[in-house]
Amino acid sequence: MMTDPSEPKEEDDICPMCKRPKDSHSNEEMLVCSKKMMEFEKNKTGGAGIE
Repeated sequence: MMTDPSEPKEEDDICPMCKRPKDSHSNEEMLVCSKKMMEFEKNKTGGAGIE
């Protein structure tokens, strides 16, 4: 069964960094979380971030 493409996916609505709904973020919070995500992606070394 295909889902309606207009329905938002649940994982798209939750911030992967703070686990809060993205629509509850202020602009500043969204900036902080996106910076954390970029740092996390750049510094990923091991499975748990441990070298």
